[in-house]
This record gives sequence, C-alpha cells and structure tokens, in this order.
Amino acid sequence: MHPTWSFATFLFTLILFPSLSTAKHDPGENAIRVPLKRSWPVTRSSGSPDSLTPGLVNARSLRAHLKRTVKKYGATFTAYHSNTGSPHPLAPPSTPPRLLRKAERNRRGSLEEYSKVPSFAGESVAVRSSSPSGWISLTEENGDMWIGAISVGTPPQNFTVIFDTGSSDLLLPSTSCNSTCDGHSLYDPSQSATSASLNKTFSLSYGGGSTATGELYSDDVLIGGYEAINQTLGAAVSYSAGFQAPTFDADGLLGLGFPQISVYGQPPVFQTLISDGVLTESLFGVALSSVPGKSELMIGAADTTMYNQSSMVFVSVSLQAYWQIPMDGLSRPGLNNSGEVVIANKTSYAQAIIDTGTTMILTSDANAQEYYADVPGAEVVPSPGQRCLERTRSVPCDLIGSILPTISFGGQAFTVSASTFNLGQVSDNSTNCVAGLAGGGSDYWIIGDVFLQNVYTVFDVGNSQVGFAELL
Repeated sequence: MHPTWSFATFLFTLILFPSLSTAKHDPGENAIRVPLKRSWPVTRSSGSPDSLTPGLVNARSLRAHLKRTVKKYGATFTAYHSNTGSPHPLAPPSTPPRLLRKAERNRRGSLEEYSKVPSFAGESVAVRSSSPSGWISLTEENGDMWIGAISVGTPPQNFTVIFDTGSSDLLLPSTSCNSTCDGHSLYDPSQSATSASLNKTFSLSYGGGSTATGELYSDDVLIGGYEAINQTLGAAVSYSAGFQAPTFDADGLLGLGFPQISVYGQPPVFQTLISDGVLTESLFGVALSSVPGKSELMIGAADTTMYNQSSMVFVSVSLQAYWQIPMDGLSRPGLNNSGEVVIANKTSYAQAIIDTGTTMILTSDANAQEYYADVPGAEVVPSPGQRCLERTRSVPCDLIGSILPTISFGGQAFTVSASTFNLGQVSDNSTNCVAGLAGGGSDYWIIGDVFLQNVYTVFDVGNSQVGFAELL
C-alpha cells in the first residue's frame, strides 16, 4: 500500500504542531517527516506551568523518569526472555534459575503469566498473575519525552504518542476508559471498520498499586502517512495518575524497538510497515532538540538536510532487541591540567543501548563514581521530602562545561554540549547543577537524549545498524 494522507490527519497535524507542520520529502519521494515536540523537560523552562524558578531541575520529573527507565528495562528484559526462551545477555545475572525457567515456559505467551524478575537496578519489574491478564511494570511519570501525531482506524482517529526506541509496543486510551483518561483523545474501536478485538486483556502494574488495564486490538495505524495494517495495540480502560492529563501530555506510547522486547509478543509498528512493503528504506531518522521546530522523526529515510553527510558513521547492532551497539569509548577532560579521564575504551567491550525514551546517560555506579571522582564539589542530588535521586550527581555550575563527556562510536568521537549535559540548578540560590550522566544501571550504558540532542541518529532496521552524524 502506498503512503496515504487524509485531510483530517493533515489538519490535525497543523493544529497540533503549528510551527512544525511542514512535511519534508527531500530525502526521497516516499520519505515522510513526523514533527516532534518536547514534553515535560527535566529542566524547567520560562513557560513552566508552576511557580518554580526557570532553569531549575524538575526533581520530581527527573526522579520519576529514572524510576520509569529502571522499570522499563526490567519489563523488556522479561519480555525478551518470554519471546525468545533465553535471558537477554545484558539482563541481571542474579535472576533465580527457577524464575527463568518459569519465564521460559511462558515464552511467546504475550499475555500469560509473567515471572517476577529483578530489574537491572534492583527494583521489581513485572508480575503476571495466573489469570489471563498480565502485569507489566512501568513507572507512573514522564521525564523528557518526544511527542508526535498518529492516526488509528477507518476512518482515522487522531492521537499524540511518545516515540520510544527503548520499547516496542503501542498503547492508547479507549472510549471504555473511566474518568482517568479525561483530557486525552480516546480510541473507539466500535467506530473503526478495520478494528478487531484479539480477545485478550492486559493489566499494566505500577508502583503503589495503581494500574492501567485494557484489551488488545488490531487496527490500521497511520504514522506520518504510512499505514501499518492490522497492527496490535493496547486500548486502556483505566490510566494511572502518571498517564492522566495534564501531567502526561501525550495520549499514549509508541515503541520503536525490535519485536524481541514486545510485551504483547507482537510485531511493533515499524516492523509492520516493513512487512507491508510500504517503505523505500527500512529505516527511520531522529533529530531531537529543545529548540522548537528542530525535532523530527523521518520515516523511510534519513533527513539529509539536517546533518553533515560526510560525518555519518554506522555501527552494527549487537543483538536485535534493543538498539544495542558496541561503544568505542567514553571520556572527559581532566581537571587542573591532569590527563583525560577514560571511563570506557575499545578494550572495555562496552555495550550501549540507544534510547530516545531516556533523558540521561546511565551506567553502573562504579563508572559514575569514576567519572566524578576528582571533580570538586560533586555530590549526590537530594530530593526534599523524598529519597535522594540516588545515583544522580550535581557539580558546580561553573565547572560543568569542563567535564563534558566525549562518546565514540564507529571510530568517530562526539562531544556532548554543555547545554544538554547541564540539566539545571539543583535549587534556588544553589551554585550546583545536575549533570547528565548518572549511575544506578549495570555495566552496559544507556545513551539517552543528553547525547542524542547533539547528533542526528539513523535507526536502520533493514541493515541492523545505528548511524550517527554531526548536526548542521
């Protein structure tokens, strides 16, 4: 099927993103640009809806975002085991064998009983009961996310979603949802001629006992003008507080990872587009920026108008699940004329997951400790009235530009800018700012938006590789 645009979809995009609505087709006749906007930035802007000072770190949002990341990886590690029958190589080694065997018995059963498997940072992740409904651990709040428009059904129903390369499923609120979905656009399967119930339910379990529940459907999904036929999606009948408006700007979530980490056990949207044969190239390009009008998802091509083509380097995916690739190295300048501080190099055999759904650069506590070891004034970030943002560090604001990380992929080095590495002041009158590299993870690295805002990124599904280039 050829790319299709409905007038309703076009008009919806104009209304939703008036400054981002011009579609670019320069990279190829069938390539389509999806404008993105930034939602709930970790650093408070001058347009913040609350009374806190602009430029301060939004500690509540950052804390929730880090919890979400922890639980997302725990849940997708569990999904990988269920879908493939083997634990992911990066999954925590402490998982009891009996739980792994139980998870293996449930492989490919997308909504059958899940085991309770520890997450990569020591928190419980997913609990599946003995009932047909599953329990998928997510967090309740959103950190620094990127929102775009999609349409679902025939005739099309319009929604906004967060695009996340660290997960693989599509979730939307439905018209059967209770008042917890108020303020969101609701998916009505009864009004779609192409909708079909899969007669399976799901239950997403969050910390504190709140849940989001719903039913699985298949329907046609229009993303940027390409149509994914019979795409599996979750239609929620209740949303937890973190998904409720106005806290959560988007209507739902759309994962751009590989099928192996789908908690539904079904092909993600982009893989459906590939199977339908509608794409000129089986890849998508991403540009992320805090500057309005500079963020986009390009479907079916890379947007060559946004990056220096001679600087592009590609790195093969190590294992199809996450967008996981080898990292050549990570370092920062030394202070007081000392030598470069090298945290990882080629001999470290470091693995990195490229994740648009994560704000920071996350690594092990040991790597983070080494990174900040000789930085005067570096300290753990407190969160008044809550637990500390345990492995997140602040450093003197006037020093943060002197310790910027340089990350190397495919023999090319990319340095993170001070504007993206500095997440903002800790508090009013504080001289410390929160830095964009944190511990709390494992020996692998999660490379989030702190880095990705400095490069153009190509996610090449067809050749199983990730490309990075300097922005123009």
